[in-house]
Amino acid sequence: MKTTATVELVFIPSPGMGHLVSTVELAKKLVGRDDRLSITVLIMKRPFDKSKVSSSTQSLLLTAAEDRLKFVYLPLDEAAAAELQSKFPDYFMLEFIKMNQQHVRDHVRTMVSTGSTRIAGFVVDMFCTPMMDVAVEFGVPSYAFFTSNATVLGLVFHLESLSPDEYHDLTELKDSDTELELPGFLNPVPVKVLPASFRDREFGRRVMSIAKRLRQTKGIMVNTFEELESNAVRFLAENDKVPPVYPVGPVIHLVNNKNEEGEEATEIVKWLDNQPLSSVVFLCFGSMGSFGGDQLDYKKDIYMSDSSNVMLVTAEEIENGIRKLMESENECGKERKQRVKEMCEKSKVSVVEGGSSYNSIGLLIEDFMKTS
Repeated sequence: MKTTATVELVFIPSPGMGHLVSTVELAKKLVGRDDRLSITVLIMKRPFDKSKVSSSTQSLLLTAAEDRLKFVYLPLDEAAAAELQSKFPDYFMLEFIKMNQQHVRDHVRTMVSTGSTRIAGFVVDMFCTPMMDVAVEFGVPSYAFFTSNATVLGLVFHLESLSPDEYHDLTELKDSDTELELPGFLNPVPVKVLPASFRDREFGRRVMSIAKRLRQTKGIMVNTFEELESNAVRFLAENDKVPPVYPVGPVIHLVNNKNEEGEEATEIVKWLDNQPLSSVVFLCFGSMGSFGGDQLDYKKDIYMSDSSNVMLVTAEEIENGIRKLMESENECGKERKQRVKEMCEKSKVSVVEGGSSYNSIGLLIEDFMKTS
């Protein structure tokens, strides 16, 4: 016997693969947890979304779709998107999301026109805050899904709280050894190790804009768990100028379907299975990360510079650092590996009944129900 959902949520993910996958997995968690929930995910198609990304996305959606979890591809005006890309190369994604506001408006209007759909709210990606304006038009609240971690979220709110002069000073210090006392961090943080984007004045303006909109949401879901980032989660929970924050992670797409993996992924997994235990270091670079030509031409700046501070990190030095991490007799490596194992177990506990993220999701669902 099918259960009729009583509350509908509209999810609007950023079109980036990592954001979309996390959003789908979160939606699956929610509908799997409570039969009263139904979710419609509105997907923006990027004009540069090539077949490899599209096929993997399609496979994910096909395996996730069910009666209470629907996926809708919004129309794409390729000519208009191409024009946007030429006019606003640095702000394309923001303008592209704004361009899709009307498509979201049209689809939600169709959903509510039947009279049988009770929309409890929009859940917007951290980069899709312009969609909050559409939610206001329909008289429903917005929640945000922050696909990064709680520490970054705390940093975003902290930077937004700085005065323009204070943020200006931070960008001036970007290559210095100056250490900052930052909320959510246990130890002082050297400015130069902050993400480069946070040390850029123009990006700072965008961060402030996003943070201002995030403060207007009814709640923020974060892809983390309390035990992993206890200091950052505590800072956010105790900050009365920040909406309720719900650690709902780890939100991970675990591939069980061989058809979903693809030939290349199957080969990679096969290779990994053949390696000795704890012998591989995995670096996550993001779905849209890449090195530009100037970055690859690493010798250019060295030859053009007269500075004695310019140096290369050799392959031998990198190898030595990795060996210290991986070799079992090295104390530093042993300690880190033990901490990783412990955190791995804590992550598993966090999502089962009684775990921190399990309980957090329960509180989130209660809030959805009150809103409706």
